[in-house]
Amino acid sequence: MTTMNKSLLAATFGLLTTGAAIAGPLYSPDLVSDGNRWEITGYYDNAPGHIQAATQGICFYPDGISGTHQQYIWISDTFPDWNGRAVQEGDQIFMYGDFGEDKGHDSMTWEIVTSSPKNLGAGHWHEWLEDSNFGVTVGFGNSSFQRVGRCQIKSPDEALKVYQNIDYPRDETGNKITLPAGNRKGLDF
Repeated sequence: MTTMNKSLLAATFGLLTTGAAIAGPLYSPDLVSDGNRWEITGYYDNAPGHIQAATQGICFYPDGISGTHQQYIWISDTFPDWNGRAVQEGDQIFMYGDFGEDKGHDSMTWEIVTSSPKNLGAGHWHEWLEDSNFGVTVGFGNSSFQRVGRCQIKSPDEALKVYQNIDYPRDETGNKITLPAGNRKGLDF
């Protein structure tokens, strides 16, 4: 076998084995293997004692791998029309999404902090509304995440259709929650 053929064979083998190695999740734990349903709870940063905001359910669906990022689509199963994209690099998760017919936006940056079937995560949650100027801040907050099981709907396309028009959740007093992070006086729409 010539040197050129050996090099070609080695390169081909390298490509084949690299592809096989990344066919599954890049990182463990990931957001779906041990259950793709998580709950996020917000805590308002600017409130004394970091007042707890709302808790919402989120379903993560794998969306491939891009370089060193494991990609996901996420859809809330508790808040209507709240969905977006996420990437994972190691224990770090970066998320963004929209709600309210794209009038509202969220960004979450967090880390998985435990390695168990009921993984926990912690980080930050920012929520804002569109306006013609600088946007209206709903809140900058801390957040906690917990894996709570598996989502009932297996396909992100089907989940998007089903959860697009669900009823708004209600708080402990029965008021409709119109913002994913929870109602703030003067910001309901």
